[in-house]
Amino acid sequence: MSNTSLTPELVKITTELANAFAQSQKVVSAKARIGLFYQNPEATDLFRKVNEYGEKLRNKHMEGMPPSEEEISTFDGLRQDVIDNPICKGFLEARQELDELLAVVNQYLCIAIEKGSAPTDEEVAAAMTQQVSCSCGGGCSGNCDDCESDCKKHEGGEHECCCGKSEDECCGGHGDGECCGGHGEGHECKCGKH
Repeated sequence: MSNTSLTPELVKITTELANAFAQSQKVVSAKARIGLFYQNPEATDLFRKVNEYGEKLRNKHMEGMPPSEEEISTFDGLRQDVIDNPICKGFLEARQELDELLAVVNQYLCIAIEKGSAPTDEEVAAAMTQQVSCSCGGGCSGNCDDCESDCKKHEGGEHECCCGKSEDECCGGHGDGECCGGHGEGHECKCGKH
């Protein structure tokens, strides 16, 4: 089955890139750590528990009931158990490494499309330090005016939810760095930071 959105030339180049990534030592190593995680019932159970408890707190918060100090403490303890488990930690690090690789490749492609030629390493590095995913469906390179989103940039490059609430307000004060999805008002983060 052919992909009609790619010309045969682009399919060839993309296939070569995909094969190079699949065979690179960094990817092979990350996949091995991910595989170890899925083969370890203790690690997967820890991960499942923290995700289920976090979902419970998010749902409670979205219903207008902020989590109690005890619930926050329980969540923090579960999260620390995951971080302290070397297999879970390896899994998280491996996923982050793969995400970062894909983000760099995507940045190269986005800049190339924008400027009409391959970017330099310096251009990509500069864009990666400013990259923010906005509601326009792409990166705004840290300039929220360019993508017509409502995300807010503060001194030091920090971004906050487009609804104007801080991370603590959005996430019930547990500060886990992830937006809870709706803030109880139907809003969602558009800046991609939380």
